[in-house]
Amino acid sequence: MERSWGKVRDEWLDKTSLEEEISLWAIECLNKNEKAIYSLEEISKEGSSNQIEEKIKELRKTIRSEILEKENSLDDLSLNTANSSKLQVSVPASLNYLMKAWAAAEGRDLSSVALQCLEIGLRAMKSKGSIPSAAIERYNVACQRRIALAEVNNIWDKHESISIKNTI
Repeated sequence: MERSWGKVRDEWLDKTSLEEEISLWAIECLNKNEKAIYSLEEISKEGSSNQIEEKIKELRKTIRSEILEKENSLDDLSLNTANSSKLQVSVPASLNYLMKAWAAAEGRDLSSVALQCLEIGLRAMKSKGSIPSAAIERYNVACQRRIALAEVNNIWDKHESISIKNTI
């Protein structure tokens, strides 16, 4: 298993389209647990399937926690760590009426129409250069890091299901 995890990791680092710095940043949450990953092979030789299953669950929980911690560290602009944030805005009555009519016409709720308006407006402002470039750069880096974490999570899931669980 030691070679197979190292091989999986190295193959991902070689083939990912992300920048090396971002890839290494993301894979770090698994590298911290490499000893535990490698020790599962030793346990599988002499341990019971219940013991192995328990170690897998423990390792899975630790790795998920590391990935979540990394993802939460991306949002250093606020204390909110949720995947979405509730935003309250005041709009003129006529815009509110227009969005309500739009929502009713399409059978949608008002919040989904408001979100679509916000998304379209932000994309238009971004393409026109109205959003400061520093904000765009931070946004792009955060997006790349989230993609890297998703890829790392995916390679761990595949490795766990194929390599580790086959030892039980």
